Amino acid sequence: MAKHSKEFTQDIPEIKKDRKIKFIDLFCGIGSFHYSFKKLNWECIMSCDIDNAVKETYKENYGLLPLGDINEIEPENIPDYDILCAGFPCQPFSQCGKHKGFDDKRGTLFFNIMKFVEYHKPTIIILENVQGLLNHNGGKTFERIKLDIETANYSITYKVIKCSDYGIPQMRKRLIIVGIRNDNANVKHIDKLLDFDEYKKETTLTTFLCKNFEKKTAYTIRCGGKNSPINDKHNWDGYIVDGEEYRLTKEDCLKLQGFDKDFKLCGNSKDQWKQLGNTIPTIFTELIGLNINKYLYPQ
Repeated sequence: MAKHSKEFTQDIPEIKKDRKIKFIDLFCGIGSFHYSFKKLNWECIMSCDIDNAVKETYKENYGLLPLGDINEIEPENIPDYDILCAGFPCQPFSQCGKHKGFDDKRGTLFFNIMKFVEYHKPTIIILENVQGLLNHNGGKTFERIKLDIETANYSITYKVIKCSDYGIPQMRKRLIIVGIRNDNANVKHIDKLLDFDEYKKETTLTTFLCKNFEKKTAYTIRCGGKNSPINDKHNWDGYIVDGEEYRLTKEDCLKLQGFDKDFKLCGNSKDQWKQLGNTIPTIFTELIGLNINKYLYPQ
């Protein structure tokens, strides 16, 4: 696990657009991986998601219609690629769920991922899930995942990352798992892929959203709740604007998740809030992409 630096940089370096790497985006959601990787000029050759509203959003923003149920997709029908990305369903492992893990059919979707890994043998695997996956079933679930990846001839590294360490004012933590095929010459750099210390910076919700907030006690307004990616238990203070309680808008939440103002959400209002809540913040996918370019595909 990487040590944390107390030094904070002001900006993430500009992403260089000079390499065409192909990736697939499994359980794609609204495309956090795609959103960040297109900045590197990488090409998504396939995505999939079972949610129809999500598929509409993905097509609207990236011009690629995701395939549907991963259980119905055969790896042999997919062209070769360099990187496999998968934010596989987290509910079976999350604190908010029932902790069923592999006893929940959504938990077994990990094995569908391995079906693609074993068939195509991509250079890099990037998996994303909740922090709770590490300790689920006394750590046995994660050990099984780790063993399956290593058995497929990959070295593995992983890290729990918190948004607020990298300039995004929310307390969400995500587990990032990266595997590199053992015959890759740069596998020696695997531990550097999740070392993001040089990108650290602090910010506040007020500064980030550029709104004229006035401090108010938490019982007046909560910045979290079902319509926000911000964790309620960390909201000791709330905000008011122009004398009225302020509730985060979808546009605010898009920004908090790292998407720009031109990003379009499809579906009804409930669909859109669900999409916002389920996505991984793009700061994670952007930093992973930067380090992959730096250490695995050096100029």
